[in-house]
Amino acid sequence: MRKYFVDLKNLAHEKVSFEASFEPGVVDFGTENVQQVGSLDWSASAERAGNEIRIAGSLNSEVELPCSRCLEPARIAISKPFDLFFRQRDEEMFDEDEEIKLTESETRTAFFTGTQLAITDILREQILLALPMKALCTLDCKGLCPRCGMNLNTGNCNCPKEDFSPHMDTLLEIKQRLEKRSS
Repeated sequence: MRKYFVDLKNLAHEKVSFEASFEPGVVDFGTENVQQVGSLDWSASAERAGNEIRIAGSLNSEVELPCSRCLEPARIAISKPFDLFFRQRDEEMFDEDEEIKLTESETRTAFFTGTQLAITDILREQILLALPMKALCTLDCKGLCPRCGMNLNTGNCNCPKEDFSPHMDTLLEIKQRLEKRSS
């Protein structure tokens, strides 16, 4: 994966704007479950904001990940604005062995070393934050049969139909014991 960097040297004097389009596969998500399948179009501007650097922009892309119900590929369109703050890492501020308490405002700021920020890392993080908790291939996905594992979107299986979920066995046992006591 190629890294794209924002050079922070010129920010002392002026706001810097940039934009690009990354072809599928440029951003590495660190997992096989999330794949960039559409171009990643983004634009951003960087400027000094006191001791911090503010990077604001937006991104548009399409990613593919397994459906939470049937495990088939689910395509998710991502369109997200972002507004981030970065501060030069001070070696005295961080002692790797020491616990420190951060204020809420400090949790909104990321830290960097050197004179460049990796824009691909920022974009990857923003896309991962925009992913839904449960991706679905379609809104009416029927999922997999809990007994045989057949994809119920492609057909019906021959497993006996139950009126309750197999995950509710413990509750069914408790209900039966309570019914025995009351009779």
